[in-house]
Amino acid sequence: MFVQKRYGESKIEGCPFCGKQSITTNSQDIPVCIQHKESLMNEMKCICGEYLETLRGKWGLYFRCQRCGNVNKKKVFEINVVKDVSGTDFDNPSAQSTSKSSTNRAEEPHQKPKEITITSRDTDWCD
Repeated sequence: MFVQKRYGESKIEGCPFCGKQSITTNSQDIPVCIQHKESLMNEMKCICGEYLETLRGKWGLYFRCQRCGNVNKKKVFEINVVKDVSGTDFDNPSAQSTSKSSTNRAEEPHQKPKEITITSRDTDWCD
């Protein structure tokens, strides 16, 4: 069954570390989510045993082997295990960033938002 693509769904790249939607790129020019912006990907190897060069083209991230040529990222991620070699622990929130703890603001408790019901009779809200 053929399902037609909708507008904006043709190029959605995922983060290679966690699989979430990638929003930004890291220092290696790899599309990653905001949580893994500071992370670095390990060296990837081809099926033939050569190390792969990371490249970015018109259709996104791909790899190049000197023996085999261009290799799709999906195929490379199936062969290799994607690891973070930057040494940052993303599971521990205290180790991620101390920017929130460095500010001297008092923590305010979150208040429950007030729910407003708008009907068609309210002329102030409907134009």
